[in-house]
Amino acid sequence: MKTILVLTDFSKNATCAAEAGLILSGKLHTDLLLYNTCIDYTTIVSDAGGGWIVDEICERKSHSKEGLTALMEGLESLADQLDPEDRIPAIYWQSDDTDLGLDVADIIHQQEVELVVMGARSGSKDDVLPGEDTKAVINNSTRPVFIIPAKTDLKQVRKVLYATDFNEADTKAIHYLVKLGKLFHLQLEIIHITDPNKNGATLAAKEAAFKDQIARLNYTGLSYRTVTGKDVAKTLGHLINESGAGILAMLHRQHSFFVRLFEHSETKKALSKQNIPLLVFPSKMA
Repeated sequence: MKTILVLTDFSKNATCAAEAGLILSGKLHTDLLLYNTCIDYTTIVSDAGGGWIVDEICERKSHSKEGLTALMEGLESLADQLDPEDRIPAIYWQSDDTDLGLDVADIIHQQEVELVVMGARSGSKDDVLPGEDTKAVINNSTRPVFIIPAKTDLKQVRKVLYATDFNEADTKAIHYLVKLGKLFHLQLEIIHITDPNKNGATLAAKEAAFKDQIARLNYTGLSYRTVTGKDVAKTLGHLINESGAGILAMLHRQHSFFVRLFEHSETKKALSKQNIPLLVFPSKMA
């Protein structure tokens, strides 16, 4: 049996993410594993762990177990509201006091994890998209990472916007989106933002091969278009606003377009305004 891994810090966003994880688990027929780490990333980053003392660690562990138990019981009661054709998942929890990114990598390796789900961060001026914990998860995951803001209702989502630059790993990501599309009856719009000054024969060949690949998927809800724009981040921000997409999805390669994209204030503003979830596919996806 596959598992959806839900990471929680018991915040409002994380609770919403856990509820989304329950819905996904029902549709995908998986079990659900709730995970919380006792590590305070703010303390680690600013003080190299110097603020940790024995009593504080014990208190955090106790709080973690209590929070996970309460969350599990709440999700078990919500499971009765799943659609009749969905599978009610077995729900488990796990608490640890080790590095979140490394723990996620271990759990994915040890269990058959389908998807990692977590809450969005606060959106403060110092955040890129993630806090340190979200960065750690994205950089260590070999499975898709679904980042969920508060008030997300997956049952209301009708369209996914996927940004591509014709990377080979895009194929796996799009296959996964088609699987979700069939379960949730989603439209999938794939867009490529191109700089008009950089068009050439190589790009045209890549685009033709890519379009041929996605045509073979034979999914009626799938469409593709090229959008011209010199500023990729800004153009994508406008597309999010205009398209009515309920989910933004993209491929992540460390220290690449993904990181630069979310340093751009226009895109951050668009995401904040739309409150849409972000589905990140690691280029090293298993």
